[in-house]
Amino acid sequence: MKFYQHNHAEEFSFATDKPGVRLYDVLLAETDPGHVFLEMDIYWAYCAQFRFGKRPDGTPAPFDPVDYVLKQPHRYPLFHVKDGVRDQTTRDGYRMSDVGDGDIDYKRFLSKVTARTHHGRRYHHWQTEHDNPVESYAFARKSSEHLHSLRTGRCGD
Repeated sequence: MKFYQHNHAEEFSFATDKPGVRLYDVLLAETDPGHVFLEMDIYWAYCAQFRFGKRPDGTPAPFDPVDYVLKQPHRYPLFHVKDGVRDQTTRDGYRMSDVGDGDIDYKRFLSKVTARTHHGRRYHHWQTEHDNPVESYAFARKSSEHLHSLRTGRCGD
């Protein structure tokens, strides 16, 4: 039996008893990599950059979500692919959008992740998602086509 953990932004916040330690780092350190796998929700990880890019004392604490994956790519067989338009007037720093319409650099993310994985593109499962799409079928079609174009290297075709 395998356990898969799906994140939101809060998992990247800091522990109250150790303000220099991210909760996500505790999760990785305290779980067995042979049994606990992660399904990174990439959108929420990027929102966490905005929300938790500083420690509680105000000192900078930047991070790149892809770095977590690159350190332990075998722990990330699943990804939720959501996109967002940067909007610093919102709590999370992004407004959710259809995949391909936002500012998250999925071409960079996908190419870095698949280059570091033993089985390349075949190891990871990339699932497009939008919490409140305007039109579900149009979103699914458009987002899947965008993701496919990134995976095949035909962006902008």
